[in-house]
Amino acid sequence: MYSLTYDLWKDLISDVIDAHGPLFMAMLHAAEGLSLSKALVDELKQMGVKEIGDNSWHFLLEIDPIADQIEGFSISLLAAEDRKVFELIVANAAMARGVSSDDIEGFELEHGLDLDEDIFVEIEDIYDIRAETVENGVFFELVVFDSQDIDNSRESDEAWADDASAGYSTANHQDSTK
Repeated sequence: MYSLTYDLWKDLISDVIDAHGPLFMAMLHAAEGLSLSKALVDELKQMGVKEIGDNSWHFLLEIDPIADQIEGFSISLLAAEDRKVFELIVANAAMARGVSSDDIEGFELEHGLDLDEDIFVEIEDIYDIRAETVENGVFFELVVFDSQDIDNSRESDEAWADDASAGYSTANHQDSTK
């Protein structure tokens, strides 16, 4: 039996996310400061990525084409962290809570959990930033523009318009039959 409880597990997740808070807030601030223009989109389409940021934070802006009928695309703000740095942050959070790496591994096995994945899910829930582990790093991605959102919005607007007009016709028809 391990000394780790589910409440302590959630606290570890929270501690790791809090340690990344300045990075996530800088990403959100950078995204808010972006001016998505035709010139920027054209530049990204030509180069694929562009480095942005101020003196303390550097991010990549990346465009990804979407295979759809309108030649859509998404633009994401990316940050990377060395895998060892991420592991050190997790280890420091665990040590501060009196939890060993054996406790974490045992708890994961016993309950079918994965601490990194649970951290990544919480990051996305809280900040809308997706995290992914790659061979030597952890990538954080904040989607700042997605043309599919426009398509989905238009479809939704059309569906609501169809529903509204259908409801209006039915209501008028009922009134005229009285």
